[in-house]
Amino acid sequence: MRFLITWIAVGMCFSGSLVLLANEPLSDGGKKSAHTTADVVVFAQEIDQLVADELKKRSQPPRPKIDDYTFCRRIYLDAIGRIPTVIELDGFVGDDNPDKRSLLIKKLLHSKGYNSHWYNYWADLLRVKDIGDKLHHSGNFSEWIKEAVRSNKPYDQMAHELVNASGELYKPGNGATGFYARETMPLDHLANSVKTFMGMSIECAQCHDHPYEDWTQQDFYKLAAFTSKTHLRVDPLPQDEKTIYAKDRHVLKKRDFNEWIVYRESIRVKHAAIYGNGTGFMRLPHDYQYEDGEPHQVMEADVLFGNMPKVNYEITKAKLASLPKNQLGPEINSRSSLADWMISSENSLFTKATVNRLWYSVMGTELVGQLGGLTVEEMGDHPALTEKLIDVMKAVKYDAKLFLSVLFHSGTYQSKALVVSATPPGYVLDGPVVRRLPAEVIVDSFLSLKTETPDKYVATEFRWDGFTHFYEKTKNMTAKDFVEYSVKGPGRAQFQNREEREAMKRNGDMGPHELWRVSTFGRNYKENWVSMLMGKSNREVIDGAAREPDIPQILFLMNGLGIPEDALIKRKLGDARSPREKMEVLWKAILGRLPKKSEEPLFGNPPDDVMWALINSNEFRFGR
Repeated sequence: MRFLITWIAVGMCFSGSLVLLANEPLSDGGKKSAHTTADVVVFAQEIDQLVADELKKRSQPPRPKIDDYTFCRRIYLDAIGRIPTVIELDGFVGDDNPDKRSLLIKKLLHSKGYNSHWYNYWADLLRVKDIGDKLHHSGNFSEWIKEAVRSNKPYDQMAHELVNASGELYKPGNGATGFYARETMPLDHLANSVKTFMGMSIECAQCHDHPYEDWTQQDFYKLAAFTSKTHLRVDPLPQDEKTIYAKDRHVLKKRDFNEWIVYRESIRVKHAAIYGNGTGFMRLPHDYQYEDGEPHQVMEADVLFGNMPKVNYEITKAKLASLPKNQLGPEINSRSSLADWMISSENSLFTKATVNRLWYSVMGTELVGQLGGLTVEEMGDHPALTEKLIDVMKAVKYDAKLFLSVLFHSGTYQSKALVVSATPPGYVLDGPVVRRLPAEVIVDSFLSLKTETPDKYVATEFRWDGFTHFYEKTKNMTAKDFVEYSVKGPGRAQFQNREEREAMKRNGDMGPHELWRVSTFGRNYKENWVSMLMGKSNREVIDGAAREPDIPQILFLMNGLGIPEDALIKRKLGDARSPREKMEVLWKAILGRLPKKSEEPLFGNPPDDVMWALINSNEFRFGR
């Protein structure tokens, strides 16, 4: 046992042919891609050539290629967010098809596991989270993202719909409104939208001229003019409130406070919506202090750089300036114009930020620069590679699966991972780096030890929660029905819980919680505390996940792993005919490889002790 503990403490060393599937429909979204796997291979080869040229120029040797064991573990982690089961690993390694790597990439990119893993990615970026004080419950938003991933909606279309979303918050299928409802302050929402989709930090300019960039406070307010008057309203519109709800609301408030609360909250589920689509005008803040403008001065919409999209004004700037300072003009859907500019292929930052993020997710290095701190001119340490990846993203029409397939097929991706030291090589874009796995990936990898089918309970269709379920109920509810529900219903403490239970019944059999992937838990963080313990983002800020280990994580892993006796790994151990075969089962199931000669002294320990040691090792928690 002493050898096991020492082995964990010091850590472990980290140590094909492509198939051409003509006319394969890799894009499932509304904007179909005409590219085939043959095109993917060409793109991948072009990337590899650029990397090879750069290495030659720097007199830096290329990295060695990885074996099938390493590739299998890596592609499962990066494509579907979990380690392969021992059955999946053996099946791949034992396959003698020369095109098996390409076939596995295709299989994983079109699997339920992909839907689960990449939902987690986009949900973190978009900060899917309940905001209680504004009655934004994020279930419908989550489902919108899951459907976008399932249908492989092109990313530019996805971004446009999020920026331009409006209407009822809990209407099934309209969950994109959650992106706007997520933010309590409109100007904060604008700053976060720019950081999310363009990788640029402009929040400083909200209050003052940016200290390090060219953006001024006026520039910020000109950009904000596109979204002026856009807001979340949770209560009925004034006219509806006056003619339909006000009288009963007053009576219930005087009669019983709890009944009034139920009445208020149930009506809000029906009426909560994003209103406003932009007037194209904004006014400077009341405390504006720079000499180039005055407090409350009218600002006309303008972009930070590039071509100005068309805005169909119905009032002149001069006319608006003559009106009271609280006036911003009529709504003209200028928010759609902002979305057009933001996702345009001519917007140098949108595509660059997108490839920078996806490269970082797969390779672990910054292709261009900081994920949320890019500049218009910045192209990274290898501008030609950045330019090529931008061209690839445009060529595949922002099809995320197809772009990832290009990266996965590249020899660059299929090379040995670099352990970043205090003195890294001059060029690190020639392959992945060793890095700690995201919290969700670590937790989901436990499922690969428990069951042959870790992705079985990943949803393939819309799933209801209490809010979308109750919204459907309210479509035919009158004011009298709302009163009756408030008086005779389950009461203040239970009305949401009851709707949640009814929604779960409506969803049908979702399987046991212990076999759910993290994405299935959705916004119910309390039911999936392990992923939060392991560093899952609380989604307060963009890129908020914790990758550094801490004491609670270590204690959890060392004191209880939740691997039941009927788990797949335990059954495979029971089937093994010799002590060596048992050890090989453990190494393959947990680390995705065969044991090394130097690790054979571990074989004399009980299998459960070895399993504990392997799961607590750095190699299990890191991508290699």
